Amino acid sequence: MEIWRIFSPVLLHAVLSGTVAILAAGRLDAAELTLLASLLVLPFGGWMYAKDRKEKKKNRNVFAGILCVLAGGGANLLWSGVLSLLRIQELFSNEAQEALLAAGLPVQILALGLAAPLTEELIFRGLVYQRMRNLLSAGWSVVLSALLFSLYHGNVIQAVFAFPMALILGVLMEKKQNLLFPILFHMGANFAAVLTGLL
Repeated sequence: MEIWRIFSPVLLHAVLSGTVAILAAGRLDAAELTLLASLLVLPFGGWMYAKDRKEKKKNRNVFAGILCVLAGGGANLLWSGVLSLLRIQELFSNEAQEALLAAGLPVQILALGLAAPLTEELIFRGLVYQRMRNLLSAGWSVVLSALLFSLYHGNVIQAVFAFPMALILGVLMEKKQNLLFPILFHMGANFAAVLTGLL
């Protein structure tokens, strides 16, 4: 039963995202599909999260939040540079990322910069990680939820990119015990991707 509790948020996200993709096929671009799926998942994920726990402490230091956004952007740029040096993009397709970054800037900001990080953190750190943490040590929970998060992205380049980021996100969740910090870090990382996509 605990396994179901761990994976049910991911299944919820996959089913709603798949349904949106099928119903809106050909009418919406990849970023618009991401935005719509995120907006549909948020109420259900939020309900599950609220049911699971209440924040133990409201650690909402504004400076720490700003640092998380900047650190996420910096980590994105650093890891993107490493992957470019390794020339991984020459070995594997990154059509999913290219499709997301082909949308108009306002949609990219809403979908990639705001909605997707909020939804993905709610699902993967707020629910999956916390539920794993009830069964496993912090270390195993960080690694396994990061692995699931990276595999969920569905292609090699995004999985390789997402895994170390998800490790950081898991550590942030463990240390801060507040979902706001992983959300801000993730937003910073995604905003950096949007900005570099413009260049």
